[in-house]
Amino acid sequence: MQVAAAIIAGGRARRLGGVAKPFLRVGGRTIAERQLAVLRPLFTRVLAVVAEPADAAPWAELGIAAVVDGVSGAGPLAGMAAALGAVPADGAVVCVAGDLPFLSPAILAALRDADPDALAAMPRVGERAEPLCARYAARLLPEVQARLSSGRLALHQLAEEMGATAWIEGAALAQLDAGGRAFLNVNTPEDLARAEVLVRSDP
Repeated sequence: MQVAAAIIAGGRARRLGGVAKPFLRVGGRTIAERQLAVLRPLFTRVLAVVAEPADAAPWAELGIAAVVDGVSGAGPLAGMAAALGAVPADGAVVCVAGDLPFLSPAILAALRDADPDALAAMPRVGERAEPLCARYAARLLPEVQARLSSGRLALHQLAEEMGATAWIEGAALAQLDAGGRAFLNVNTPEDLARAEVLVRSDP
């Protein structure tokens, strides 16, 4: 099974001046640059999903093709649909949120290599699933499109209801994310400050 990676990049950091989240800087590099440094060695194809055609230009400068999610105001589920539609029907895509500066190569490799028959492979921290750092089979596209059409946009509901998910959790997940920061997202000035502190603590 071919597995691609997609950065779901449609969101804006409204509490940080409205900049596209992947182009916020953490430790002197944009989140996009930090993510690509992790994703490119692991996946033969990496793409970005953007909200508007004009948003593709910064990704082109990084050598990354972008697809437009095409459903305004539908949030990350629309981004997932665009990513699923951009890969072969018998393939899969690991979707990551564009505001995660500390992607774990070990977690991403585990998602890529999880049971190929599973509809999804997803980390779970306690009772909380992480649907924006997860692998989805392309054959899920009709279900995602149906949810978009009916207004059922919550990603956590999809994760809970679809079944046939290969979960990465507990001690296995802890070993893959020893620093406990793989799912830290940057939404607020406080988040950005925390990320900067973590970068400075790196060896």
